Amino acid sequence: MTESDRATSTVYTSGEHCPMCAAAHAWVGLGRIVYVSSADQLGGWLSELGLARPPVNTMPINDIAPGVPVDGPVPDLAERVKTLHLRLHSSH
Repeated sequence: MTESDRATSTVYTSGEHCPMCAAAHAWVGLGRIVYVSSADQLGGWLSELGLARPPVNTMPINDIAPGVPVDGPVPDLAERVKTLHLRLHSSH
């Protein structure tokens, strides 16, 4: 992708970028991020199940990449992602 194409692109993802991915996103000059569920939501869902939080501190994307436009979480879809996580972890 050209620099211009990267800057005007939109990345759609089910979960908020981790700090490493947010940094990479900013370093390569990608545009907007739209995510369904936040890293904080994931941590809460794991806590509900008595599981450890993710091994990386959860941080909002804009704490790492302040210039990246971000939209999320998406409440209706986040509930669907929560259901998937509950199903995955309750089967173990």
